[in-house]
Amino acid sequence: SGQNVLLPVNGRSMLPFIIGGRDSVELHAIGDSGIHIGDVVLAITVEKRYVIHRVVKIEGDNITLEGDGNINLREHCSTSDIIAQAVSVADRKGHRHSLVSRRAIMKWKVWHFLSPIRLWLLRFYKLCRIFGMHG
Repeated sequence: SGQNVLLPVNGRSMLPFIIGGRDSVELHAIGDSGIHIGDVVLAITVEKRYVIHRVVKIEGDNITLEGDGNINLREHCSTSDIIAQAVSVADRKGHRHSLVSRRAIMKWKVWHFLSPIRLWLLRFYKLCRIFGMHG
């Protein structure tokens, strides 16, 4: 309805940028410029699941989504199934981090480029969290 909303998230599919059970995402209506590769969106997939994932491919009306923490899983939707864009992440302390800034997009591009070794990086990240070496 055009209102911005802060939505808590669950799951690990967007690690390391969004931590389920801890973070919330700020959702906004899709702007006039539309959807772009690298945007994090709330969408309904063809399997009728609600997901907050990143746009990795656009082919006409067909959108391919991928969670940053997913290694090989991609999901699909149409542009009409995109409900909102996630523009920032808020942690438990209320600190917000942009998902749309130039710096945030650059971090994602590096992360995406590291796809061949992401599995190992995610395992290391999770171990660091288990042993309290990361916020």
